[in-house]
Formats: sequence, C-alpha cells, structure tokens
Amino acid sequence: MSVMPIRWKVKPILEAHETSTYRFWKASELSRDVAYAIAKGTHPALDAGVIEKVVPYLRDLTQNEALQIGDVVEYVRGEA
Repeated sequence: MSVMPIRWKVKPILEAHETSTYRFWKASELSRDVAYAIAKGTHPALDAGVIEKVVPYLRDLTQNEALQIGDVVEYVRGEA
C-alpha cells in the first residue's frame, strides 16, 4: 500500500495565532507524537479520526467556521 503524498499546513496557522505545538497537542486531544508530527508537517497519514480533531480545533482557534480540510492539508503530486 502506498502512502498518499500530503503536506500538512497546520504550523503556519498555529504561528499566525501565536499558538504553540504543545497547546495544539493538548487541546486537540491527538497523541503527542501525531500532534507534533502534524505541526512539523511530517505526519504521513490522513485519516478521519485525525481530521475530526484537527479541523474543529483550528476552526475554534481561527474563529473561522469555513475552514476546511484543504486549508489544513494539501496533496503534493510527485512526492511520496
């Protein structure tokens, strides 16, 4: 099974709202390793359980109810 080449775009959102990765981890209720990997942009997986925690947290943080998965993750063609 191949891994979908994705890039997480969470770190710039956290930085724009002066929020640490530690706070993201604690508030999102993700595992520590997953939260830190997402913030670094290195978490390779894209699953519903993660998205269900990340998107609502970032909506609350940004006060942007229109925030969608495409604001958080991007498909990167040719990288895997």
